[in-house]
This record gives sequence, C-alpha cells and structure tokens, in this order.
Amino acid sequence: MDPIVLIHGYSAESKESTPAAIAGIYGALPGELRAMYGRDGVVEINLSRYISLEDGMTVDDISRALDRALRTEHARLLRGRFHVIVHSTGALVIRNWLRKFSPKPSPVQNLIYLAGANFGSGWAHIGRGQLAKWARFVFQGGSERGVQVLDALEIGADWTLDLHLHFLQPDNSMHADYGVYESVIVGTQADVKWFAVPIRFAKEDGSDGVVRVSSANVNFNYIRFGPTQAALELDWEKARAQRDRNIERTGRRLELYEVKEASHPGVNARPVVPFGIPFRCAHSGESMGIVSGTAPRKQVLRLIRMALEAQPGTWPGLAEDFEAETEATYERVLKEKAPAWWKKWLDNPWAQYDHHAQVIFRIRDQDKRPVRHFDVFFESRQKDTGARPIQTLFEDKHLNEVSPNILTFYLRTRAFDEKRRAWVDRVPEVKGCALEVTAVEPETEDVLYVPLRVELSTEQLQQWIQGHRTTVLDIELLRVPSPGVFRIVPFRAK
Repeated sequence: MDPIVLIHGYSAESKESTPAAIAGIYGALPGELRAMYGRDGVVEINLSRYISLEDGMTVDDISRALDRALRTEHARLLRGRFHVIVHSTGALVIRNWLRKFSPKPSPVQNLIYLAGANFGSGWAHIGRGQLAKWARFVFQGGSERGVQVLDALEIGADWTLDLHLHFLQPDNSMHADYGVYESVIVGTQADVKWFAVPIRFAKEDGSDGVVRVSSANVNFNYIRFGPTQAALELDWEKARAQRDRNIERTGRRLELYEVKEASHPGVNARPVVPFGIPFRCAHSGESMGIVSGTAPRKQVLRLIRMALEAQPGTWPGLAEDFEAETEATYERVLKEKAPAWWKKWLDNPWAQYDHHAQVIFRIRDQDKRPVRHFDVFFESRQKDTGARPIQTLFEDKHLNEVSPNILTFYLRTRAFDEKRRAWVDRVPEVKGCALEVTAVEPETEDVLYVPLRVELSTEQLQQWIQGHRTTVLDIELLRVPSPGVFRIVPFRAK
C-alpha cells in the first residue's frame, strides 16, 4: 500500500502533534488505517495540519503551503504515488493543489472525499457573522473566523465554481490527464442533537448537518448558455421590446439563447465518480461523524478500503459497488423505526434521506462581468397539463454574499411516500417548464440585457435536475448599448 495523506476540514486544527491532538482532528481513523494494512511500513500516515481560522488566510495560501510541505518535508511522496483522504474543506485544498501545483500525471492515485465541501456549505455564511465571531472568542480563544476561507466555502462561491470547472476543460481531466481516481463518501442524516439549533443547515434534509449531499458530490452537471446569432443581430428597439415583454410577462417572447457547452457525468469521456452514502452518518461527532463516529464506522471503513485498493483497471466498476452500498443504506432506512426521541423533532424521519439537488445560476454578460440585478423565473405548466408546479420542489435559495450574481436553489427531487414505502421521483411530475432570466442595469437607461427564455422538456429537467447532484448553469446575458451611446456623424466642411 502506498502512503496515505490525511487533510482535515475548516477549523479542525491543532498546533500539537500529540496523540490527543491528532485524535481531536482525525479520531481513530489513522489507527484504523494502520490496523487494515499493518504497522511495519506498509502504510505511512502523514497527518496534515493547517491554519484555516485566520482571516488573512486563503485557500490558495493553504494549497501553496501544502505544496511546500510536500516538497521540503516529504519529497519522496512526489517521486512516487500516494493516496489522499480529505474531510470537508480539505476537498477544496487538495483540488486546488492539483490545479495549481500538481504535474500531469499526478503523484496522487486515489483521492477519497469524506463529506467534502466541494460546492460549499450553508454554515459558511453563518460563520461570517458577529455571533460566530463571539462564539469563537468565548469557546476557542480567538476572534478570527477564517473569513477568506469561508468565502470559498459559501454556497455558490465564484472562485470555487472556477476551481471545479478547471477539471472539465481539455487536457485537465482529473481521470484522463491527472490520473487521479476519485471517490465520494457522504452521509445524509444530521445528528438529532443539533435539531434544536435554530438554523436550517443544522437539520436540513439531504445533508449531513453541515454539507449537503449534492454539494459533496463531484458528479455535477454543467450547462453554459449564450446568445444565438439572431440575438446578436437584434437592433435596440427589438431588444427593448423583448426585455419589456419578459418583465411584463406578456406577448410573444423569443428564445434568443442556446446551449453553448454542456458536461454530464457518464457522457462522452467523462466518467462517473464512485459515490456512496453510509447509513446513519453525519458530518462530525463521536456518535455519527464520518471521520470518527461509532455508528457508521464499519460501512465507512469498508467504503474507504474499497476506494484505497482501487486500481486503474478496477476503478470504473467501483461506481457500481458504491451504488450497491447506497442502496443497502436506503434498505436499512426503510426497516428502521423512528426512535421515540426522534419523533420529538420529526414526523417523518425518512425525509432526511430524500434526494435533493442544487441548481446554481451564475449570471454574467458577454464580457464575463457579473450581472447583479437579475431575476430568475420558472414558469410551470400546471394550468394546461395538471402538472406539479416546479416551485413545490424548492426548499431554499441562497444569493452569494461575495458574488451576488450567483444564486443557488435547493430542490427536493425525490420524496418518501409512507403509503408506498418508497422514494418517489417528483421531477417527472413537473412535465417541463420555461426558464426565464431577466436583468437590468440600474445606473443607466442606455444599456439593457436581452432576456433569456428557454423551454425545458420533461427529459431536459430530468437531465439537469438530479438528486444528490449539483447543476451549474452559466448564463451569458447579452448586454446591448443604445444607439445614443456612440454615433458617427458625417462631417461637412463649410
């Protein structure tokens, strides 16, 4: 077995190297890995510690420090192959290290995300607040919160979207070019002890109490919309007429945008990353935590072992093995009875395992500048077809604080039906809808944005809104200046 590097999450840091300090970060995981593979040099555990709570620290700083530590203290790792297991924010650290510093192919062989916060966490927004600063001061002896790390962790962070999109670009495939074999393990059951906290993210269905399952999953969909040739040829008056019709929601509204780029897991050369959900597994904690919790221990370790021992020839089949583990989890959920103390908080404990999707809209103009004053509309067809209104799927929306041109919706795509004793897919019940994005430039009347309107079929909705996954929609709105902005006037000499 090649060496294993462990990288922890936000705030789980210590300046000490004592067994107690290490246990506080990684729990029993280092010892369990040694027990799996032996203590006589078969496995080497490199306990990576970094500072994430200083406000001046960025993820780039941490990734650069990781690179320096590897080159100066563990250069032999870079000369061979090693495995990486990350928890929570560690996912951003290692992915950024791969993007900025790793050669191709990379010395990293198997990369395992334990509840990796790949697309952020709702707690990052909470963590910026004054209350978080006060709590940090009282309980941890410092007032800083790692604001710049939290910026990258906030749901819909612009920097983080670009990080993940890097690996979809030609010559940057994590699998084909870097030679890294990823696996995702994340729970979807928040610890009931947190349910009294008056914050939705502590008890959100479809999450482990900190990270949404859809945020952890690197099997994300990407669609980029841009203007059609017809849109580029619109004159000012016709563009203004389309804007007004969309704002007023009247008249004939044209489809002036088309898909310019799309990427889906399992399509073309992009592989499906193994993705598994252990039973009764939360983000952290001695009872249910994914790193050190006793309840999910056997299943988590089994999944880790499967991922660590994957070889290039066997890794493609690992996705099916992980899926079988997830199916076994859902079978166990069906057989479980809600404990009496659980009933205090939930009428339907199976709802925590409902499938959820994240849909992230990033709105920019043709020059890649953020468009901050916009609206997103979903127009359902229930009046004509009796379909389910798509709005009934929505659970939450979040406008990114640092990048207010990025809006994230959280949707319940499959819900548990007690009568059927099964999870029922809700997306096909919508029977398609229309998507509209309109925007204004409040500082001038001499600039407008051509509105986007796209009709989505049932099949497209099912492809774009998928349970346990994130979909990133990059919308390039066409920004049009009025004729009065620049005129060429013939010069006539007297």
